Amino acid sequence: MKPSLPNRVMRGAWCLILLFVTLNLRAQESTNGFAFADWLLAPLRIHLLTATNEPAIHTTLTVKDTDRILGKVNRIWAQAGITFYLESLRVEAAINASNYVENAREDERATLLALRPKDSLITNCFHVFYLKQIRPNGIYFNAQGIFVKDTASLRPVEGGLDEPIPRVTAHELGHALTLPHRQYVTNLLASGMSGGWLNEAEIKQAREAAKKKDWILPAPDVLRKADELKSSRKPAEARELFLRLQHIPLGGRERESILRQLAEPKR
Repeated sequence: MKPSLPNRVMRGAWCLILLFVTLNLRAQESTNGFAFADWLLAPLRIHLLTATNEPAIHTTLTVKDTDRILGKVNRIWAQAGITFYLESLRVEAAINASNYVENAREDERATLLALRPKDSLITNCFHVFYLKQIRPNGIYFNAQGIFVKDTASLRPVEGGLDEPIPRVTAHELGHALTLPHRQYVTNLLASGMSGGWLNEAEIKQAREAAKKKDWILPAPDVLRKADELKSSRKPAEARELFLRLQHIPLGGRERESILRQLAEPKR
């Protein structure tokens, strides 16, 4: 049966809306016009939790997987001029693993937090813990860490991410930067969707929250410190800082300088 004229008009309107949203999202996947001086670098410590006797905890993600995940997280957060660099990667045994299955139903928050290895917790970075199974796709516990399950699943939306884990990670990092849920299907802060878009107000709020943390640094400060270390004949330390800067998706003089430094042989 041929749809009525009002239905055809409505369908056409929805197609135009979806096209507009998709083009908006793709445009914001770049840099939103942020210059090198605007970029903020945030340290991220990734924990791959292991528990050979508790399959509900034991992640099957690998070190190689984390490279892909972080790359996709940063493509989302490029909209806000924020990049997350890997402060360190820990493949480590969860503690109190035997209590997890027994107690998670009653108090999942306390049980999850109890899994964190104490000697790898620091205060000057974001912590993301990957494990096999929790009830939601991910949980942010204030400054105590983010938990993401490697079996995460999302409802696909037009222009959304092609993989759940990076999107869930980026979503929870949004909460860490003070953003609340926003139930607009293509938005990064929508629940259970694959969208990765941030609006202007969210970008502003996330950047303001990031600037309040003294361990999230502007790109020019990191570049200046790297140059100082190199001048002080500390090439290994300098290279570590140049590596933090290399994924900022910009051209220009600073970008050329960073790539030139990284092209030099290691000493």
